[in-house]
Order: sequence, then C-alpha cells, then structure tokens
Amino acid sequence: MSDTAATEWLWHTDLEDPGLGSLVGHTVRDSDGRRLGTVLRTVDHPEYGLLVVNTGPWIFGRLLAVPAGLVSDVDHEAGSVRVTCDRRRLKRGPAYRADSPEAVENYRARAATYFARTRRPTGSRHDRA
Repeated sequence: MSDTAATEWLWHTDLEDPGLGSLVGHTVRDSDGRRLGTVLRTVDHPEYGLLVVNTGPWIFGRLLAVPAGLVSDVDHEAGSVRVTCDRRRLKRGPAYRADSPEAVENYRARAATYFARTRRPTGSRHDRA
C-alpha cells in the first residue's frame, strides 16, 4: 500500500449531502469534548476536504485546518462537529496556507505524515473497503 493510499482516509469523510459546506458555523470539539473553535469555511475538493476553524484566542492569529477524515461525529441540530484528535495534537499540526496550489500540496504532504498514526473514525467507509 502506498503512502498516499495509506492516508487517503484522512482527506475524505462519510458525510452525506449536504456535505462539508453545511458545517460552516458549527462548533468544533476535540476527542475530549473541549471546544476548539468554529468552522469558518470548508474546502470540499474532489481530492481532499478540510475544515478551516477559527480557534479564537487559544491559538491567537492562526486558523486551524482539520482534515475531513478526522471528523468522527456531526450533530446538525446542536451545530457541533467532533474530531478524533485532542486539542494538543491539532495545535501542533502543520500550519495551513492556501495562497498557492504548491502551498496546499505542501500542507497535505505534511499533514499526511503528521496525522498518519491518528485513529480513523470507526465505522467509516475506509474500514469497510
């Protein structure tokens, strides 16, 4: 299995329609239930998906990019998203910049390496493949 295939799950989620865009404004919580911030925007590209999270003061001046495959649960009624990582792991993850296609690819490569050992959400389509 190639490195790309091994981390393919990281970039996709099992969300049904309406997809990632429906998560804008949702509160993001880590695996411990702590608030990380609010989904500011999403990237719903055919090759990868991201939640761009406004973290407020706990990572002052930095937006947090969460690969879509880390989403473990969505509660649309409560307006919340839970991810499989804790706050510390996400904070130490690679910085996201989208100012050029090269910057995005660089982020994807660094994120794939960094999150490679992260647990996949259970019951995902990637477990069934």
